[in-house]
Amino acid sequence: MRKSKIICTIIAALLLVSCGSDLSYQDQIKNYNYLVNKADSLIIVENYNEAYQYANSAIEITDTLPNAFFAKGTAFYRQNRFEKAEENFDEVIDIEGDKSRAYKSRALVYLKMKDSDFLDDIDTYLESYPDDEGAHELRRDYFEAENDFDKAIEEYNIVIKTHKDSVELYVRRSEMYLKNKDYDETLDDYNMVLSMRPDSPDIKSKKTSLEKKINSNKNKNIFIGILIIGFIVYLLLSFLVLKPLALKKAATQVGGEYVVSRDPLVWILPILLLVVFIVMRTFDLIPNF
Repeated sequence: MRKSKIICTIIAALLLVSCGSDLSYQDQIKNYNYLVNKADSLIIVENYNEAYQYANSAIEITDTLPNAFFAKGTAFYRQNRFEKAEENFDEVIDIEGDKSRAYKSRALVYLKMKDSDFLDDIDTYLESYPDDEGAHELRRDYFEAENDFDKAIEEYNIVIKTHKDSVELYVRRSEMYLKNKDYDETLDDYNMVLSMRPDSPDIKSKKTSLEKKINSNKNKNIFIGILIIGFIVYLLLSFLVLKPLALKKAATQVGGEYVVSRDPLVWILPILLLVVFIVMRTFDLIPNF
């Protein structure tokens, strides 16, 4: 293995020397492409150190072409050497301009580094390559990690338009809807999954649980509404009926000054309503409506 590495290094060196001679431009490009292709093949087998040697030899021939820089950037990325990877992808973008595919590769670097520049790069890339599903998937992953469920759902909507039969996409979008508390939309996705794959016990279970939760929330809201309406009715009764009675009581009672706000007739019902709600909420006794 070591002997093989030495031979490869010698070949690269000989090619580099030959490029310093009076070779034609076509021969130099041929040598350049050979070195880059060799670097790419070494990256595939995870032999990154030799890949660097070939890429560097290609760059010695010319630094005006992007391929060798891209190979180096890829090798650094695979080794989690993100700053070095970023430097080389920068070189590729400088050479290729705004339509460079290296924006996606540099976006991957930023994603690993948890750098917000990820969005700038992936958006720039998608302006030129809007149909790249892998790039949209990266945006979804980013938004999910940032708990930006609205944006993640938008990305799922885009890809589902072209993959309407993908059960997995509906399942994953339903998870985003659920986390975003969009329960009706979650149920719609559950139903879509079950229409395509009826034997999905996990989705059936999730649907049943969600329906119970929706029903429970509905009952709770109705119950709270009833309590609020009851309290408002009681306030009207207090001022129109109970207060006159309390004043009459004050006029007839013996000794001391009577204060209306301290009379149990005025404040006891709100306390009872609050106690009833807390008890029924705690012991899950809220009735179905």
